[in-house]
Amino acid sequence: MSLRHVVLGVALTGLAACGAHEDSAGIRTDQDYANAMDVGRESFDMTRAKQAESQFRTAYDRALLRDDSQAIRDSGYNMGIAQLDADEAQAALKTTARTRQDLVLRGATPGPGLALIDMAAYCRLGQFQQALAIGRQVQTDDPALAERRAFLTGLAADGVGDTGALVSARNALPHSSKPPALEQADQAELDSRLALRQNAFSQAEKAALEAVTLRRNMLDYRGMARGLDCAANAARASGQTERAAAYAQRAAESRAQVTEKS
Repeated sequence: MSLRHVVLGVALTGLAACGAHEDSAGIRTDQDYANAMDVGRESFDMTRAKQAESQFRTAYDRALLRDDSQAIRDSGYNMGIAQLDADEAQAALKTTARTRQDLVLRGATPGPGLALIDMAAYCRLGQFQQALAIGRQVQTDDPALAERRAFLTGLAADGVGDTGALVSARNALPHSSKPPALEQADQAELDSRLALRQNAFSQAEKAALEAVTLRRNMLDYRGMARGLDCAANAARASGQTERAAAYAQRAAESRAQVTEKS
């Protein structure tokens, strides 16, 4: 998996760069597919989402040429993640729908990753009830995917104003003694949203700024901007209008740069 996680998404599926070779079973590497996936991951890690999307689309076409279900699943998933990172939620939904169709055609199971992309896309579009409905159907034993499901459920619950569901989602996040940065950021953001709903405005602002720092260090600039929005909401609720306006402007300026770069 890629080292970088994207806003509202999951890590890219991995594919090591390698020269064309034949394994012990006589299966040769499709170097065109491998190159497109590798360049796509490199572009993604440099926060160049549109370039990554183009490379993953090339890989997807090559996967169809190979009639390779695993390659279709991986490249379709990665393309959907890149589209989310490019703020193309509708395109991501189209990609997951096509990927499912192509996998079912070949008798393959789509898996939970595509559903999590859908959850993230619906959160982006403000269709939180739809995101919650999908989340209730996602079943996975993968701790990383379960963490993503909990976080996205928390975002959607906050979006519909369901404090009880937000509490449940926060409690469903891992509680390890030394969580990775992604989990720390997710916990801080849900803590901020929950504290705001409980009128603990200072606590909400503090947790939001913690999430901002963590997401900045992860190069998750969209998530960082979302954290600044949380901080702005908390400051505004506590009557700190100038500080709230500053947070909101910082978020807007960051988003404008991400959109331009993508």
